[in-house]
Amino acid sequence: MNPKLIRHSLWMALLAILGPCRVTADPLADYERCIWERLQHADDDMLISELKRLCLKSRDPLERHTASEDGALPPVTEQSISLVEKRISAERKTRSNPFVLSPHKQNYVLLASYNDKPNYEVYNTPPSEFDRVEMKFQLSFKMPVVESLFDSRADLYAAYTNLSFWQAYNRDISSPFRETMHEPELFLVVPNDWSLFGWRNVLQQYGVVHQSNGQGGFLSRSWNRAYANFLFERGNFLVGVKPWYRIPEDNDDNPDIDDFLGRYELRGIYKREKQTFSLMLRNLFDGDNRDTMQLDWSFPIHGRWRGYLQYFNGYGESLIDYNAKSHRLGFGLQLTDWL
Repeated sequence: MNPKLIRHSLWMALLAILGPCRVTADPLADYERCIWERLQHADDDMLISELKRLCLKSRDPLERHTASEDGALPPVTEQSISLVEKRISAERKTRSNPFVLSPHKQNYVLLASYNDKPNYEVYNTPPSEFDRVEMKFQLSFKMPVVESLFDSRADLYAAYTNLSFWQAYNRDISSPFRETMHEPELFLVVPNDWSLFGWRNVLQQYGVVHQSNGQGGFLSRSWNRAYANFLFERGNFLVGVKPWYRIPEDNDDNPDIDDFLGRYELRGIYKREKQTFSLMLRNLFDGDNRDTMQLDWSFPIHGRWRGYLQYFNGYGESLIDYNAKSHRLGFGLQLTDWL
């Protein structure tokens, strides 16, 4: 009897036995499907261990990271997997669920934030009618457009981020939304694994992003960028280096926005048990002292809810205020963090 036919029959029987009792998580189903598809086209001398190894390359990062040469999956320890891979693994388990939105950036609400350097002169409303205390919240999600692009580990994503500043406690002027920014983007995620001075480059992103406040006339603010983002990890530290290029456009509402928001962003994140600390720096070493800093601290409260503190000092917190310095401190709740 044909050896290849025998192996096919044995694999069909094995999958039939395992089918009723297998875990229903997507990574395992993808793994079995990968083995079955490769088996259909495998050479007669192809080893089963080689099939496993090939399919493990596209599996969940947790399992791929710990797979041995013969395809066995030993237990995963907290120390054996990176912070970024943990997030990727968690997202992979739910990204094909139609009732789940994968987070992109942080999702939070500052129940109260105080800005001691407000810039309200730009509005028709007299500045004295605005409160210095307002709510600030961000909603950010993404979804895969193309997975395993060109048969590689790279994935193409689309994302949307909404950042709003709400005069929620200002009943005198009907609690308006002072500013809302819309940020759609399209980006490629490329897993990586090379080191530089002890820092492991675990991920690279390449994308285009549009940011606008959705206003017209003299209140209109917008810009388009192409960017790259390089993520380096070492222990519980993650550093992101994100340079960008502003795409030229006609009828520019804010031609000098680069002077205030710069041409790159640096982000450092430190994970200590269930607490997360992050620092964002932008436009450093600017000769006109237009540097920007944001500090964040999130900590568990109950279930998925986390406490959140945010401090911002600099330019570009919102588009309407891009050329005016903000100095804000706020506290609230957070649903998702960077890690």
